[in-house]
Amino acid sequence: MPKGLSIAVNAALVGERPTGLAACILNIVAALDRLGERLVVFTSRPDLFRTARARVLSAPAALRLERGAKGHILRLAWIQSVFRARVRAAGVDVVLNCMPEGLLASRVPQVTVVHDLIPLRYPQEYPRQQPYFHHYVPRVLRGSRAIVASSGSTGRDLAHFYGLAPASIGVIPMGHDPERFSPGPPASDRPYALYVGNVMPHKNLIRLLEAFAAPALQGRRLVMCGWGRRPHVEALQERVTALGLGPRLDWRPYVTDAELVGLYRGARMLLLPSLYEGFGLTALEAMACGTPVIAANLSSLPELVGPAALLVDPTDAGAIADAMGRLFADDRLAAELSERGLARARLFPWERTATMLRAVVREAAG
Repeated sequence: MPKGLSIAVNAALVGERPTGLAACILNIVAALDRLGERLVVFTSRPDLFRTARARVLSAPAALRLERGAKGHILRLAWIQSVFRARVRAAGVDVVLNCMPEGLLASRVPQVTVVHDLIPLRYPQEYPRQQPYFHHYVPRVLRGSRAIVASSGSTGRDLAHFYGLAPASIGVIPMGHDPERFSPGPPASDRPYALYVGNVMPHKNLIRLLEAFAAPALQGRRLVMCGWGRRPHVEALQERVTALGLGPRLDWRPYVTDAELVGLYRGARMLLLPSLYEGFGLTALEAMACGTPVIAANLSSLPELVGPAALLVDPTDAGAIADAMGRLFADDRLAAELSERGLARARLFPWERTATMLRAVVREAAG
């Protein structure tokens, strides 16, 4: 491989509140930069990229994730026109798409990362994204020298929905920042269960609330961090009222980075009873803080948490409630899961993600 390989990173999606996917992009870029890669990053939030070597070039704010459907359409058009021209002008050797938004019929080799295919699993919840996932994404994948899935579960979905050969899909897990996510003093001495994530049906929050309403959990507290589309939020609010959970529920639409770490550290447990997760980043962050995890036994979560969490059937509210009751009551079990989680989290630093991704990018460029 020739020295001085130059990598263009499509980070147009990063916007005002870089959580979830946007946070993954920021961390991947930072880790590749620490490895000494020559990066040219295209983003509307250059202030968020803390890199020593990368060239960070501006993109329009209209392309950000928070701009909704209009921003999504503008971003796809921008990628095929302006981004294409700027990649050519920059003279890069390879393009890294940190999500399946890339160039069609590109002369420059591309590596495309896919985190999940939730809209294909739940088409009724994502009707407007069906054309994107049925027509645009497969063209991007066909035009990529390499395809990377963030978990074995997502890799299997890629093979299932797009007919890709499993051997053609690389699996590279995401990571966490051990300097940020680490054990520390709790922000509160009152025990609580914690949920972190958006409010969508596949997150299984209605059933989580039903589990939390179990008689054995009376008097316990639940902290929920996240928001979503109005119909889903209103449905959840109605269920909170019907179950009488208002006095025991602390629902925060958004928390700062510092607040999130404090909430992880203070929680008796993290709850992730999702029906589907492409990777399960919040479970990894919680484990890194020494917080026990209760997770669904579906999709990517078992491969992420391994033996370090309590796995439950997410369709069984009673099973979820029983697991919560055990962790609230059993200090020994909580301490054991905390130790297991810390050991498990050490397997997933961002440097590992970046090192594996660098090998794929270099092979694609060659």
